[in-house]
Amino acid sequence: MAACIRQQQDLARAKGKKWPYRFDKDAAERVCRFVELLPHIKGPKARNGELIELEGWQCFILTTVFGWVHKKTGFRRYRRAYIGVPRGNAKSTLSSGVALFMLTADGEQGPEVYSAATTRDQAKIVFGDARAC
Repeated sequence: MAACIRQQQDLARAKGKKWPYRFDKDAAERVCRFVELLPHIKGPKARNGELIELEGWQCFILTTVFGWVHKKTGFRRYRRAYIGVPRGNAKSTLSSGVALFMLTADGEQGPEVYSAATTRDQAKIVFGDARAC
């Protein structure tokens, strides 16, 4: 809830000349469109060849992280995001999609993408999901 309130406040602030950031709607939507081009790789949706459909909360996170850029430099405002949701909410799928976006479609020269977790096996889940796409 606090993130939603902050987002609304920041959007209002972005209209002012002193606020150093702007919300780039195209950049924000681009990552969502990319992830939704990826197929499901597990379960019945994978067997049916369905593509990922992001839920509203997932789009909110992605558009917030990727949409805010510095007015002068164009660099992203956020460099890290913490997503705390219970098991079974497609965190690995979302992380894999973001990793693939940043590796292939973000426009950075020589990108490096890492997956970190409390155990090596957990980190390999995201890598495995990305590789399966």
